Amino acid sequence: MNRPRVPALPALPAAASMYELEIGWAVTAGERRYLLWELLACEEVLGVFLTSREDVLAVLFHGERWEFHEWASMLAPEAVA
Repeated sequence: MNRPRVPALPALPAAASMYELEIGWAVTAGERRYLLWELLACEEVLGVFLTSREDVLAVLFHGERWEFHEWASMLAPEAVA
């Protein structure tokens, strides 16, 4: 008995979490451009939102908390980190 095949269900989307990204180090226009480029280039960053604090962005990140903190720690210049 041949039964028609049922299409496979699509994989469930992986959950993303919202994290705070401290950007007080990005003061100059060049540092802000660098930060924007890094946010756009990171495949795990799904969204970036302003917060009520001027020196903090809310980042929707696809990954674990430790992965976000590891990525975020590489953004700030050596002198600030």
